[in-house]
Amino acid sequence: MLTLTGVAPGRAQVQWKADDATLLQANDAIERKQWPEAERLVRTYLGNHATSAQAHYLLAFTLFREDRPKESLAEYTNAARLQNPSALDLRWVALDYVLLHAYTDAHTWMVKSLELNPNDGESWYSLGRIQYTENRFAEAITSFNKALVLMPQSVKAEDNLGLAYEGLNQPKEAMAAYRQAIAWQKDKPDHSEQPLLNLGVLLLDDNKPDEALPLLQEAESLSPKNSKIHAALGRLYRAKDDLARAQTEFEQAVALDPDSAGLHFQLGQVYRKEGLATLAATEFQKVSSLGGTHSSE
Repeated sequence: MLTLTGVAPGRAQVQWKADDATLLQANDAIERKQWPEAERLVRTYLGNHATSAQAHYLLAFTLFREDRPKESLAEYTNAARLQNPSALDLRWVALDYVLLHAYTDAHTWMVKSLELNPNDGESWYSLGRIQYTENRFAEAITSFNKALVLMPQSVKAEDNLGLAYEGLNQPKEAMAAYRQAIAWQKDKPDHSEQPLLNLGVLLLDDNKPDEALPLLQEAESLSPKNSKIHAALGRLYRAKDDLARAQTEFEQAVALDPDSAGLHFQLGQVYRKEGLATLAATEFQKVSSLGGTHSSE
């Protein structure tokens, strides 16, 4: 676990300003999301300025963005020896641990980030996501609600609020949250497929395929390569006994997520119902080879 000592309460975010052209170029590369170029420039700068906390923080953040959490954490440790981390720095530390699936550590550092800046809506959202992953659904609801106070009409926070309600087996509250998220995003330039998918699946579970269909179709138009959406549509068409469409959707889902035993099983069921015994047997064999526990009977 990362060791950061002497965190000064309320310390402002590190300001990445420098007279040195190389570090300024690195900062510009980060703004453009050119992570390899940013890393190269920061490492060049550190070659002659090894004690620059600002450069170490830049490098740590860049490594996080490159999905290299262990190296990123090492750099945050180096930076923290030179200068106390800010609330934002600690948020990235926590998210490094998320990438490592070390959720207890992620929770610890996100809480520390919020102790420094309790008015950061993104950090409350991230804490809620961590708590949701840990099955701490009631705490996640609190965090998502705090995020919504600080980020009014946040579609992602409202959508995840719905997921947390689902975790507590409160489908009515979950549906209300998903509907609210969908309503909010109608006036936004970018739409997310997630609340549409989540509400559609809940409606399917409630045996309301006709209500679910337009939601799932819209979700598919937004994210055509999302295997979960195709799987949900496959379930829907199977429930309506439209086996040809169910087959098409499950085949697309399997193509997008070939290691899912559950998807192969559902496709096999459709094949068997269509009388395609050989194809069904092939899918059930894939379930076994993937370690699935579904029965083909």
